[in-house]
Amino acid sequence: MSNHCIVRITAWWHWLTCNSARGYSLTFDTPKSTTLSLFKHGLIAYEHLLILPSRSKGLGPNLTPNLLVDYANGNGNIMLALSGEGATPSSVSSLLLEFDISLPAERNSVVVDHFSYDKSSAGEKHDVLLVAAPKPFRADTEDYFAVGGTLAVPRAVGQTLGNANPLLAPILRAPATAYSYNPKEEADGLEDIFAAGSQLSLVTAFQARNSARLTVLGSVEMLEDKWFGAKVQDNAGKDVTTSNKAFAEKLSQWTFQEIGVLKVGRIQHHLNEGAATGKNLSVSETPETNPTIYRVKNDVVCQDDHGFTKLLG
Repeated sequence: MSNHCIVRITAWWHWLTCNSARGYSLTFDTPKSTTLSLFKHGLIAYEHLLILPSRSKGLGPNLTPNLLVDYANGNGNIMLALSGEGATPSSVSSLLLEFDISLPAERNSVVVDHFSYDKSSAGEKHDVLLVAAPKPFRADTEDYFAVGGTLAVPRAVGQTLGNANPLLAPILRAPATAYSYNPKEEADGLEDIFAAGSQLSLVTAFQARNSARLTVLGSVEMLEDKWFGAKVQDNAGKDVTTSNKAFAEKLSQWTFQEIGVLKVGRIQHHLNEGAATGKNLSVSETPETNPTIYRVKNDVVCQDDHGFTKLLG
């Protein structure tokens, strides 16, 4: 493992050890490792996968977009972290397109905001965003990321999401005055930006139909120890304490299916007999529960142990 990797893991040490304390066994590897494999005997080798930015130009032959999609199809959960400090590998952009998530074509792009930024650490570049902790995406959804307060989002890579994909949701949107641009093109002026304001998702959630989860964190620095409970200064000059630590914990809990999981212990199904649904039925009148076979076009009633009932036919 390179010295650079050791330094970065040390920077994330508190967050990593918090995951370990919740019962996870952590295995570290590099994209160039010849022994790395996501599968063993046809099954996923790890329940969860955390992909952090590295100085490698790609994710290597064992973490190709196709293999990572297969991993998700095998019920594996993925947390993918990005950073505006370096170029995003093209393989990462290709992977996210499989989930209808788009990254800027300029691989060095970063999100800035000239109004909502930390004056103490980003007085010149305005690339450490101060964003209010997220609220529910819709009124009918549970607020799993309610931590309150302010989040520091340093040097984030913004994402745009497909409008027609019901499996996608932005966990944290950029402020209205934020935009994504390539710092290397700053001298030439800004003519065409990737996206701005609420078009940009800073943290994105994807839940597949098999319930596997993918989280895209636009700023890996949000997980660093120095931003946990850090003192930042808003545009009004007021000192604020960040909620990054609580948010990072909630984010990993959701990604690794510790929260927000509906578990069904029992499912019953039977033929829909119409009027034969009363409580005082004889044995011969009671529909057979969980039969092994139905006829084509039979009406079937399914019910789980949460009381949810569905008529199929």
